[in-house]
Amino acid sequence: GTSTFMEALAANGTTNIQTSVTGVTASKRRFIDDRRDQPFDKRLRFSVRQTESAYRYRDIVVRKQDGFTHILLSTKSSENNSLNPEVMKEVQSALNTAAADDSKLVLFSAVGSIFCCGLDFIYFIRRLTDDRKKESTKMAEAIRNFVNTFIQFKKPIIVAVNGPAIGLGASILPLCDVVWANEKAWFQTPYTTFGQSPDGCSSLTFPRIMGLASANEMLFSGRKLTAQEACAKGLVSQVFWPGTFTQEVMVRIKELVTCNSVVLEESKALVRNIMKVDLEQANEKECEVLKKIWGSAQGMDSMLTYLQKKIDEF
Repeated sequence: GTSTFMEALAANGTTNIQTSVTGVTASKRRFIDDRRDQPFDKRLRFSVRQTESAYRYRDIVVRKQDGFTHILLSTKSSENNSLNPEVMKEVQSALNTAAADDSKLVLFSAVGSIFCCGLDFIYFIRRLTDDRKKESTKMAEAIRNFVNTFIQFKKPIIVAVNGPAIGLGASILPLCDVVWANEKAWFQTPYTTFGQSPDGCSSLTFPRIMGLASANEMLFSGRKLTAQEACAKGLVSQVFWPGTFTQEVMVRIKELVTCNSVVLEESKALVRNIMKVDLEQANEKECEVLKKIWGSAQGMDSMLTYLQKKIDEF
């Protein structure tokens, strides 16, 4: 039972949890087993990286194209395009570069059949066992900076969601400007299951977009939305057929980059600036709550209980 698991952790510390994490890494894949799409194509990762000039990145691919910057999640340091501080810093770096160059907009997507599985739970829980207070503060700060980069980015961010978007991978979508989804994509923010509270400004954006009841259903009970449901609720702009998804996205991107860059930025400013302060405040509050929860014994117990549940399922 859970008590036995906790006792073992107390006795063996990090070594025990490292062993547990090894088992849960595999079982974590079952969390997204609904996808049943094509398996991850390693050749795609290879071909994308070989055509990329910005090879300095480890967990993302950045392709500077005519009129726009294409940022793709392609993580090596995490499973399923999950977000740890290293991945988040690389995305921030790419966005900062695109903000300063001649790109008119950013296209944000992912390599493989998964968009983003949110926070890298395995990375985080390993470090919590060493210094809970310090690591909780570091992770909350990493999320705060990552989310603020999206809030403050002045050029349009277009997102192409090719597969499951979970947790922070789903909550950042309203911070972007247009969200196109593959028909096979789905969206879920099961924060209470993980033993955490909302992130990515979802406590503010989700109620504004889909109404309080629907937002609470996602944030509290982790309701999973299909691409069509997410579109109906306003989380997604359009849904495209899987077989032509990439082509549909690129046709629309090429249309957008024909627009004047000043017009694009000023149009975004008119829509976004009124919300900017509210978003920054929501981000700050969410990260403070996360830091408090993660730094508490109860928060640690919740995450360990979740970890044991995934191990038992596996």
